[in-house]
Order: sequence, then structure tokens, then C-alpha cells
Amino acid sequence: MTDVFFDRNTSLPNRLNVSAHHGPELIMRLDPVPQTCRLGSLRTSVASFVIDALAGIAVDGDEETWTFTSQMSVRMINAPAPAYVEGRATVLRQGARSATCEVTLVDEGGRRYGYGVLSFVRVARREGDPVKHAFNSVADAERRFLGPVIENPLPEEMEIDIIDGSAGTVEVVVQDKLRNPSGAMQGAMVACVAEVAAEEMISARYGRPAYVSDLDVRYLSQVRVGPVRTTSTWLGDEPGSWLRVELHDVSSGVLLTHVLARATAEE
Repeated sequence: MTDVFFDRNTSLPNRLNVSAHHGPELIMRLDPVPQTCRLGSLRTSVASFVIDALAGIAVDGDEETWTFTSQMSVRMINAPAPAYVEGRATVLRQGARSATCEVTLVDEGGRRYGYGVLSFVRVARREGDPVKHAFNSVADAERRFLGPVIENPLPEEMEIDIIDGSAGTVEVVVQDKLRNPSGAMQGAMVACVAEVAAEEMISARYGRPAYVSDLDVRYLSQVRVGPVRTTSTWLGDEPGSWLRVELHDVSSGVLLTHVLARATAEE
């Protein structure tokens, strides 16, 4: 599992106040705290961790194969964070080399709060790769999300550096606390970098804070070295326009991730 087996005390994805339990199916629950919210709403990137991890568990079953997210689309309601959200996954396609899964997030009243659809690719483990732990049952997941909740807002915990907010340029050093067990930067952490770049850019344009509710993320290359820096471009002139955010490896110049983001500025 590339999104489950973390060091519970240091890994930031493991410290987002997520738990897992099961009945007929595996359910993941996220209890929002101020550190995982933006303007009173649950960060879309934080929700994407539940969406990504839950879908990954649903489609992964081979100890000798890594299952990597290739595309992830997340839609969130720009509303005050509920007491908690719960996620359930439905596998849409399960193939030998790829898979597709959807995840629905509902609040404590059973109302839909968020939605995600993801595509995965399967890559055989190579000699020298980190150990891929066996995942034997849904009950196994219950023991994996036990880390202490982050103490500061997630972008601060990630140490994202705002280079030029008006241009949507931010940078982050790829530290171990941001990695998944395969050694790459975890997908939700990548999403948060793009999210912050979009927030900064739209906030600078309209002079007020912004909340990113929509993210379309295409993971083109694994983020292993860094630092990672964003370049951002407006795709329209009207409020609510989409932005393109690209993440590059500063050390190599390689394009790592392509993101479409949409944000709304606070009135």
C-alpha cells in the first residue's frame, strides 16, 4: 500500500486526523480540525488524502506490484467543515495494468460533501525498492492512521515557501515526512502544493482569501528529489476561472505534475 504504511509519528499524511473502520466495507473517516481547514472549510487536498488512500486500498491486492495514482479529480462543497466526513469507494474498473475507482464523501448527516474519481497504474516492484508491506484485511487499515494530529496549518507543516503569490509560484523541499512508503511524495501532499499556489494567485488578483474547491491532478512523474516549484497560469479572466498549475523538479527541470484548479474568493 503506497498510502497506508507510514511512520505514524512523523508522516504528515498520517497526521490528518483520519481513522478507518469496517462493516460490510472499509470506511475512512476524517474529523476536520482548524489545521486541516481553509477559511472554515475542509481543505480539498486534505479530503484528497482520504479519497486517494481509500481508492488505493480498494484496487490494490498484489504485494509485488506498486499501485500508483495517475489521475485524480476531486470536487468539494465550499461550506463550513462538518463534524466529520466518511468515505466509501466503488471500483469502476479493475484491470491487469490499470484501475479506476470513485469515492464519495458524506458528512455526519449523510449529505454528500465531496467526490473523487481516480485512475491508477500498476508497476512491478524492482530490486532495491522499499519493502511493500502485506495488506491482509480491511481490519489492517484500522491500525494505520494513528499519528498525532498536526499542530499547525498543513501548508506550514509542509514548509511550503511562497515565492511569488501573485504569480502562483511556491516551492517545497521534498522531506521524508511528505513521502509515501515507495519513497515518492505522497499524492495529497502534491495536491496541497498546487492548492496553495492557486490560493495565492487568486487571492492576489481579487484582494481577498480564496478557497480551492476543485482539483484535477495528473501525476506525470514521481516526485523524489526536488525541491518542487510551481508555475501557474490563468485560463480565463472571470471570477471562478480555472488555473493551470504545474509542478517542476527544480534540480532536473522535469515536469512532475499537471493540475487544473478552481477557487472562489471569499466575499
